Amino acid sequence: MMQRWMVERKRPDLLLFVLCLRALLWICGLDVALADHANLCNCSRHEHHTSNYDYMEGGDVRTRRLFSSTQWFLIVDQHGNISGTRDPNNCYSILEIRSVSEGGVLAIKGVKSQYYICMRNNGMLYGMKEYTNSCVFKEVFLENYYTGYSSNTWKKDGKEIFISLSKKGQPLKPKKARRENGASHFIPRKCTQDGKTLA
Repeated sequence: MMQRWMVERKRPDLLLFVLCLRALLWICGLDVALADHANLCNCSRHEHHTSNYDYMEGGDVRTRRLFSSTQWFLIVDQHGNISGTRDPNNCYSILEIRSVSEGGVLAIKGVKSQYYICMRNNGMLYGMKEYTNSCVFKEVFLENYYTGYSSNTWKKDGKEIFISLSKKGQPLKPKKARRENGASHFIPRKCTQDGKTLA
């Protein structure tokens, strides 16, 4: 009788131990997932600089969020779509800006999506996994202290076509994506180490 009582008494302890173990494993798994998310959203950890401007060799790399004068952060989502977000912590807004050659010629890639920002010959923006000449842009420093990014490959009616975001957070039609249009003006913003506050 005593032996039976001891066995029955141990069962709740064993159950409690299993529950505690599962809870611990769940918390540890959550911590790892949060750490992975934080690392991905940390701009500074992706950044390095070198004097070599050859794209295949690495080039100068900056990690930034591009904030438009229309109050949108440029994003390249998981499907390669280019648009804007109001969320300053959206990880798809973290962009790798890599020098291709001297004179401000560069490539822009979404760190999370791994899509390059590219432009078709009709001036429409799209994302692409492979780097091509359509993914080359020129960084232009504007008179109002903003920065513009024009296609280094394509022009429309002999004029440069810029990356731009409308007041609705969508790319402008090529004929409107001009240097003088405020929708084409961006501020490249650094991230702090925690990836949440912008500087």
